[in-house]
Amino acid sequence: MRVLKLTPLKTTDFASLLVASLLLSGCGGHGEPSPSKTPAAPEVKTEAQLFTVQNQSLPVQALFPGSVITSDQVSVTSRVMGYVRTVDVHEGQAVKAGQTLLAIDSTDVTGAINQARATVSKAAAGLADAKGNYERYQTLYKQNAVPKQVFEKMQTAYKVAQSDYTAADAALKQAQAQLTYVKITAPFAGTITSRMVDPGQMAYPSAPLLTLQGSGQKQVEVQLNSQAFATLKLGEPLAVNYTDFMGEQHQFAGIVERMVDATDPVTHTHTVKIGVPESIDVRSGNYVVIAVTVAHETGMIVPTSAIHDRGGIRGVFVLDEQNVAWFRMVRLGTQVNGQQVILAGLVPGERIVTQANNRLQNGIHIINATKSAQENPAS
Repeated sequence: MRVLKLTPLKTTDFASLLVASLLLSGCGGHGEPSPSKTPAAPEVKTEAQLFTVQNQSLPVQALFPGSVITSDQVSVTSRVMGYVRTVDVHEGQAVKAGQTLLAIDSTDVTGAINQARATVSKAAAGLADAKGNYERYQTLYKQNAVPKQVFEKMQTAYKVAQSDYTAADAALKQAQAQLTYVKITAPFAGTITSRMVDPGQMAYPSAPLLTLQGSGQKQVEVQLNSQAFATLKLGEPLAVNYTDFMGEQHQFAGIVERMVDATDPVTHTHTVKIGVPESIDVRSGNYVVIAVTVAHETGMIVPTSAIHDRGGIRGVFVLDEQNVAWFRMVRLGTQVNGQQVILAGLVPGERIVTQANNRLQNGIHIINATKSAQENPAS
């Protein structure tokens, strides 16, 4: 057996070997990438429409709550005071013209009628007595059997008795007329929208008991402060916002039809009525919000299509000098004419993406960019 003899390396030989190995590992192979280097991600490109942000004169709008009513809405009241005996209708019920709505207890009215009848009977007896005296003394006066003063006294008493009878008869007719008011009927066909009384409660003259709405033209009734009221004119449009039965927000332009100049002494507001187009599907009693322009200010407005939601954060995609889109959070204001007011987050002159062929994300490269049709939205 041949045994190899291993000779220990000297320190200088080991150092030379280490340096050589390091030089070999650093040289590589004529420009080939290092195995540890990660290749760059491919660039994502898309076509899009752009919008250039500019300062504009924007309306400052004040919002006021209102409700939808009909032009033939009335509050049903009682002309007599008394306890409510029956209520024959309920909310949402359709009624016909002349249909009985409720009845008031007639005990007090019947008592007043009986008292008036007694007064008429007494006045009739007095009139008959005065008439007999007048006719008798008239005959005696013609015969010069009584002085003129006595005859004139009987004549005056007869006239007073006639007046008393006339007044008593008028009071009886008035009391009898009250009997027709204890049964309250519908003045026109419509729907009961509210009921404010139940049997057993007291009804007072002019106190609302029911609300009846007909099928007339729909209107929006709103109370405006003096500042907003001063900006309105009859016949001009106003923006009305409402929520439909599916929970979606909508807006339509209503026309100012009525303006009450007198200020309510309690609320210090003015009543304004706004016409609702027939094509708008809102029902009487619906809650709406009216937007009134009270001033103007400088601001920025962008198409609503430019607004995106990323993880609950609202923002827009802004293009840099290389046409690369980056998401930026913005603070939103109200919407004006279907476009979005931007309160903060953008600078005039910046370009934002309004529409794109693909889903937008940070770092996407915009190619074949076109100018948005809403480049200069109306203020």
